[in-house]
Amino acid sequence: MNLTAKYIRKQTNEEGNVEVVLEVGLQYVRLLEQMLKGAYYRIRLDEVKSKRSIEQNSYLWALIHDISEARNTTRATNQDDWEIYLEALERAQAKFEYIAVREEAIPMLKQAFRAVKELNTFTTEKGKDMVQCKVFYGSSKMDAKEMAKLLDTVIDMAQEEGVEMRYYG
Repeated sequence: MNLTAKYIRKQTNEEGNVEVVLEVGLQYVRLLEQMLKGAYYRIRLDEVKSKRSIEQNSYLWALIHDISEARNTTRATNQDDWEIYLEALERAQAKFEYIAVREEAIPMLKQAFRAVKELNTFTTEKGKDMVQCKVFYGSSKMDAKEMAKLLDTVIDMAQEEGVEMRYYG
């Protein structure tokens, strides 16, 4: 079940346990009362994004795919799109960190960060092979100014490739 709620306050009950008070729409109240009474639930919280940022994100990925298609003589793939996204993050000078990990840890690193660029492999003094990676936080962690810069960068890239600018919606 998905619902949208607003945090109101936390309070301590008679047993000393912390209770969190959320405000939900009336359409959920009866269902929640029936469902939740006396049971334990795993709750996943996601911040609600503004419609504008969702539209920006859709536009960003549509442009990236168009660039990918313009650069490839064969059908563009998701991997091609990711390479262009990574290039755009670098060109936009998006927030990143350098991290060195063992090669077997790279899949875990790719789950933790939006985009990972493997740079080079080196051997430590103890003889362990390590991979230096540049990890980007990605557009979902950007503020409005950073997202606008990334979108401008992708627009520039699209124009460089001769991609026809059209409305994506």
